[in-house]
Amino acid sequence: IKEMIAVDPRHVVSQLLSGQGIEILPKGEHESLIVAEQAIGEGQTQLIEDIMPHLNEIESHIIEYRYAQLANDAQAAQQSLTTALAISRSKQHRDHLLEARIRMEWGILRASLGEFEQAGIDLKWSVERIAALSAGHRWHGMALLNMATWHLNRGESGMALAMHAEISRHGPHMVEIVAMSRRQAAEILIDKDHLFSALRNLWIAHHGFRQSSMDEAAVEAGLHWIDLGLTEVSTDAPEMNTAIESAVPRSAGQPKPRVWIHPNDLNMMYEWLKSRMDDSDAISVLDDAHLALQS
Repeated sequence: IKEMIAVDPRHVVSQLLSGQGIEILPKGEHESLIVAEQAIGEGQTQLIEDIMPHLNEIESHIIEYRYAQLANDAQAAQQSLTTALAISRSKQHRDHLLEARIRMEWGILRASLGEFEQAGIDLKWSVERIAALSAGHRWHGMALLNMATWHLNRGESGMALAMHAEISRHGPHMVEIVAMSRRQAAEILIDKDHLFSALRNLWIAHHGFRQSSMDEAAVEAGLHWIDLGLTEVSTDAPEMNTAIESAVPRSAGQPKPRVWIHPNDLNMMYEWLKSRMDDSDAISVLDDAHLALQS
């Protein structure tokens, strides 16, 4: 996977927690907001007081929105987004990228309130605007993932897969966005009984999560790949990297690809996973993998 270069907010939060000064906050556009949201996501709310002075007025209202979300206070969440959106559109503080980000949050909030049609309008607007402003930005990837989820919740799995197809593993999207997209796409493909395509997507997701140090997600994707791939293990099967590089859209009426994996791939996955297991169900899957490798 080709990775878009960007500041890793997890690393910055870790540095701040280790006692490094607030001056290490990244200086890029809206990067301090991204770090603040990461801190909230990790439950490190004590850092927010130090970060808040480095946020602009719009960003501060987005943080207020995040706290309202955590408190399940829909009214406060709506008020924070309304204020943030108005400021982002004002002549004095015009910010097109934040406006598009706020419209994405409105889409998510409206979907949670049952306002599905308006939610779709907000999400679509956000996707298109961020793509025009900064294709591959982390918020562009997030908007596409949310748009895909919106379609899936409406039973439009084909449209959801089309949204995931907009996130190419060749860039410019960030590796963790690609991994999350492929993981979600795999679930849709399994439901549609496109199992070999699901295997390819799980493989990409697993390696993307590893590349971005998201080990828990990598373990989960890897176990699912093994569980699905144990349908058939054969030295005649193509190795995953070859299958991924040679994949082409299937023509109408063409039979589905055979669901099988190569023992080299299974061994690689088994070796990576075996030292990271402490769950009995997961160990059972690995035991099955080990037996397959012995046979």
